[in-house]
Amino acid sequence: MTYYFDMDGVLADFHGAANGDWNKALRYDFMATLPAFMANVKLVNNLIAKGEKVYILTKAANEAAKQGKIDWLARYIPTLAIERFICIVGGGKKSAYIHEEGILIDDDKKNIAEWEKAGHKGMWLEVKGMKISL
Repeated sequence: MTYYFDMDGVLADFHGAANGDWNKALRYDFMATLPAFMANVKLVNNLIAKGEKVYILTKAANEAAKQGKIDWLARYIPTLAIERFICIVGGGKKSAYIHEEGILIDDDKKNIAEWEKAGHKGMWLEVKGMKISL
């Protein structure tokens, strides 16, 4: 099985840390130091250890935010190969970045709808940081 995990709201507590100030998403230091949802981070690390194909599929406001996400991943999911990190800078649909058939785990209903419209399976996390059960 191939898994595509969103970061913000799934692995990292972007929404809680931003506290309504979405301009923070533009900053490297903010993105690099987001609190982790450790149960979900542990799940991702376990999947990688078992040899499952795991991608991180996320969006970033700019290149500085993208680099912050890369550094966040190096701290919390250090065994993720960099080629398994897919970051859409600016606009774009996640469904356009599918490398192979897989399930998207995301907290944004719009992303799940687009993913499923493209013929793939999605798992919507209704509550930010909700523990994932696969």
